[in-house]
Amino acid sequence: MLKLTTTVALILLASVITFAQVNPAKLKINGSIGLDSTYAQIVKAFGKPARDGRARSEGCIGAREKTVDYAGLSFYMMDGDSKSGKTFEVKSFFVTSTKWTVSGVRVGDTQATVKAKLGAKYTVDKRTDNGGLAWQYEMSDTDGPGTSTIIFKKGKVVEMGSAYQVC
Repeated sequence: MLKLTTTVALILLASVITFAQVNPAKLKINGSIGLDSTYAQIVKAFGKPARDGRARSEGCIGAREKTVDYAGLSFYMMDGDSKSGKTFEVKSFFVTSTKWTVSGVRVGDTQATVKAKLGAKYTVDKRTDNGGLAWQYEMSDTDGPGTSTIIFKKGKVVEMGSAYQVC
């Protein structure tokens, strides 16, 4: 009886893991930084950026915007909808280097790995710019709206990103 109970429990656990869906609005780079993270949190986690763009006005929500870049990692940030209206927060990020993981997925991983880590609730878009595929994980309107995208070429991840729909 104990063997049967253990076997059933393991099957149920495997089913939960197999069908788990990560919230696309909550993806984290190296386990700590994601959408809505602040500039200060990024610098604390990753150190001084390779390029720290100047803040400039943007016309969408009447705020300021800037980009912050590390090798193989880029952030687009805005300050207009932050609590203080002055704190830059991540509105999108893109990863193109094996140095960074996005919720356990790394550039070079296979489609099977991505599906196991992020789930199977995505749409597929054939890319005309690189001949690959893009898997798009849509955010709910309460979490976003926005999309997290994994781009594949020859069956391997070449780029990952997550972005709020800002305008």
